[in-house]
Amino acid sequence: MYDFSRCKLCGEQAAVPKYSLPQMTVYACGNCDFHSIDALDDFPPEQPEGTLLTEKSRKFIESKLPQNRKRMKKNLRFIRAHLSPTGRHCLDIGSGVGLFPALWQKAGGVAQGIEPQQIFREFAQENFQLRLRRELIEDPCWQIDCAEIFDLVTIWDTLEHVNFPAETLKAACRVIKPGGHLFLDTPSRDAFSYRVSEWSYRLSRGSKPLLLNRLYSPKPYRHKQIFTQLQLTALLGKIGLSVVGRSDYHRSGTKLVVVCQKNVR
Repeated sequence: MYDFSRCKLCGEQAAVPKYSLPQMTVYACGNCDFHSIDALDDFPPEQPEGTLLTEKSRKFIESKLPQNRKRMKKNLRFIRAHLSPTGRHCLDIGSGVGLFPALWQKAGGVAQGIEPQQIFREFAQENFQLRLRRELIEDPCWQIDCAEIFDLVTIWDTLEHVNFPAETLKAACRVIKPGGHLFLDTPSRDAFSYRVSEWSYRLSRGSKPLLLNRLYSPKPYRHKQIFTQLQLTALLGKIGLSVVGRSDYHRSGTKLVVVCQKNVR
């Protein structure tokens, strides 16, 4: 059982309950002010291959594809502003149904992907002929066998979902070549909507949390933590990554979108 008073960002035993919501509690660290909820994911056992993707689930996933494809194309344009995909080997962490790895390969790159949800891996195999891996980036198969082999790693809308984001980023950094790149996006706690929700919670004594109930969720594969820009930048620097660019395509300020370069020893 994880002790949620231990901050998942700085590691100090300084996190205390801040927002009590119907299904969870948001903890805030007194040392670094990191916000995370009191829930972790347990990954279900694998089912026989090809058994989870039903006609109903297939139609639901397909209904989301146009919107998600548009978002991934924006991410691809963001990368192209910094480097060419041609011949570059990319590891996509949290691939979902495989849209980004498929786009990367179509652009001339080489792609591998990690996706813990079996139903998404089945869809990726069926629709994009992609065999996504279920082993998380912290697994020895990545940390030992794939150390410093990738030209870039991408983490799109995933960091907020993982159990331990600092460990995930450290593990991602280890598989990037020196001088290689990390691209990521994640929700921003600096967003006006987040700050308004905090004000509403405090003024209403918890009865009107506004978006806090939607920004976080204890359900599997949902948001467990949200970074500020300063927190994310500091963490990236601590693990050996320098932020070399940001994207402004999320003009509402609801997301942090950054490109980092791994320091050369």
